[in-house]
Amino acid sequence: MKKGRVIALLTALAMAGMLAGCGSDSDNTAENTQDSQSISEETAENDPDETAAAETDAETDETSESGKKDQAEKKTETTGKTDQKDAKDKDKATETTAAKSSDKTSGDKSSSDSNGNTGKTNSGDSTSNNTGSKTDNASPAAAEDEDETENAADPIKYIYLKGDTAQYSGDGISVSGSVVTIGKGGTYEISGTLDNGQIYINTDKKKVKLHLNGASITNKAGSAINCQNAKKLTISTLSGTENYLEDGGNHDDDKGTVFSEDTVTLKGEGTLNITANFAHGVQSDDDIIVNGGTINITSTKSGLHSNDGIEINGGWLFCDGGTNGIKTDGYITITGGSSVFIGGSREEKGAIYCDGVFSVLGGQFWAIGNTFTTPDAAETTANVIGLMFPNTQQAGTIVNVVSGGNGIFTMTSPRQFKYAVYAGPDLLSNAEYSVSYGGSCDGNPERYVYFGGSYSGGTDGGSFTAGNTVTFYTVPQ
Repeated sequence: MKKGRVIALLTALAMAGMLAGCGSDSDNTAENTQDSQSISEETAENDPDETAAAETDAETDETSESGKKDQAEKKTETTGKTDQKDAKDKDKATETTAAKSSDKTSGDKSSSDSNGNTGKTNSGDSTSNNTGSKTDNASPAAAEDEDETENAADPIKYIYLKGDTAQYSGDGISVSGSVVTIGKGGTYEISGTLDNGQIYINTDKKKVKLHLNGASITNKAGSAINCQNAKKLTISTLSGTENYLEDGGNHDDDKGTVFSEDTVTLKGEGTLNITANFAHGVQSDDDIIVNGGTINITSTKSGLHSNDGIEINGGWLFCDGGTNGIKTDGYITITGGSSVFIGGSREEKGAIYCDGVFSVLGGQFWAIGNTFTTPDAAETTANVIGLMFPNTQQAGTIVNVVSGGNGIFTMTSPRQFKYAVYAGPDLLSNAEYSVSYGGSCDGNPERYVYFGGSYSGGTDGGSFTAGNTVTFYTVPQ
C-alpha cells in the first residue's frame, strides 16, 4: 500500500511539473511576441528613413496605379477628341469639296454665259413684227460698283437751287452769286433750278457723289457741272425724277456740259437730259462709266467724249452727236444696257469713234452714222452685225433687217449716213439676215429706233449669213 502511494505521489509531482513547464512556454511565447512587436516599433522609431522609404514605395505604387489610370483616361479622352477632330475635318473636307464643286459649276455656267451665246433667244421666238425689241440688260459691273452702297458714316448734304442763287445745309459747300462750290468729298443731293450758274467741284482728291433730285442747271457761259479736282465724280438720278443740264457760251477749258478732270460715273433710276450747245455732252479727261438711269444727250460735238475710255454697263443711253455719237482716245467696252448712237453730218464723223480697243461683251445698241469703228473680234463675245452702204443714205431713210421672217431691227437717222450697226441678244451666229432700206414703217420711232409697227416697201439690199461675233455686210447698190 505504502509503495503504491509513493508511485502515485511521484506521478502527480511529474504531471505538476509538466503543467508548470507548459505555462512557462506560453508566457515566454507571449513575451517573445510582445518583444518582437516592441523591436519592430523601436526599429521604426530608430530608422525613420527606412519607414519613409517604405511609405514612399507604397505611395509610388498607388501613384503609379493612379497614373496608369489617368493615362488610360487621357488616352481615351485624346482618342475621343482625335476622333471628333477627324470627323470635323472629314465634314469640313466634304463641305470644301461641295463648295469647290459648286464654284466649278457656277464658273462653268458663267463661262458658258460669256461665250457669246448668252441671253440669245432664237429668232423664231421673237414677237416683234419687222422691228427691233427693247430689252433691259443687267450689268455685273454695275452690281459691283462701289458707289452702289452709300457709306453710312457719310451724311447726305443738301443743296437747294433758287433761280440765281442757292441755299444749302452741311459743310463743304459755299455759294457766291450763282456759283455753288463743293470743296469737300461726300454725298450731295441737289434739287431746284439754277437759271444761269454752275456746280463747281474742287476737293483734295476726294470722291464726290451728286444725287440729282429734280434738278435743272443752266449755264449760259460755261459748264453746268465743272469738276476740277475729285478722286471720282458720280452723278446719280433719283427714282422718278427728271433732271436737266445745259451749257452755253465758249468754254474751251471745260468742253462739256458736264466736265471732269477725273473719272465720271453716270447712274441712277431717274432721267438725265443733257444739252450741249458748245461742245460735248459729257467730257472727261479720264474715263466715263455708264451704269444706269435714262440718259438723253444732244450735243454739238460728241455725246460722250473721254481721253481714257468709255464703259457702258447698264441703263438707257441716247447720244445724238453733231460730230460723233461717242468718242474716246482710249478703249470702249459695252457689257450691258441699251444704247442708241447717232453720228454727225460730216463725212469723217461717225456713230462710234474709238482709237483703242472696242469690245462688245453684252447689252444692246443701235448705231447709225457716216463712219463706225469696227469692234475688235478677238475681244468681242457678243454678236454684232453692221451694214455698210457704198453711197450716202439721206436723212430719214429707214433701214430694216429681218431673219426668218422676224424683225431684228428697224431704225433711221436725222442726218445722212453710210453705216447702220446693231448688237443684241436676238442675234445668232450662222443665221441668215435680209436687208431692206427706204420704204416705210407705220410705227412711231423712239430715239430713231422703231419698237413697234410694220415695215413695208423699200429696196432689197440682199442677204448675208452672220459669222461668230462681228459681221459687217456691204449692201449692194
